[in-house]
Amino acid sequence: MAEEKSGFKVADRRLFTEEGNLRDEVARESTKEKRFDDTLNSEGQTKAKSEPDVPMTFQMLVFSLSTTAMLQLGFLSNPETGKQEKNLPAAKQTIDILEILQEKTKGNLTSEEFQLLEASLYDLKMTYLKAADSIKL
Repeated sequence: MAEEKSGFKVADRRLFTEEGNLRDEVARESTKEKRFDDTLNSEGQTKAKSEPDVPMTFQMLVFSLSTTAMLQLGFLSNPETGKQEKNLPAAKQTIDILEILQEKTKGNLTSEEFQLLEASLYDLKMTYLKAADSIKL
């Protein structure tokens, strides 16, 4: 009896063999990719220089959200355009996120983390009020 051809091909895409070793095809592909990356990097194209990793901490999260809110309030210049742009609904949302963070982390923060979050929220709320009042006038 003749075998029927089904019209599709099944390819084994597992990374490792049954013994736990890296499959030959995968090893060859990763070597090709590494050579391609090295070629691009040596020519000075495409691959950007990586910045040093800054460890993500609670303080960094608060700073990031606070900076975002200040951008949205129009008190900092947009790094892409160099212009100060106001987006009060987005700023309110970012401040609300910080309030949620404060509520959900209550009792789990160090005194420094608590003070940073408290001071950031206070400053952002006062700045938001000033920005909202300037639009109404």
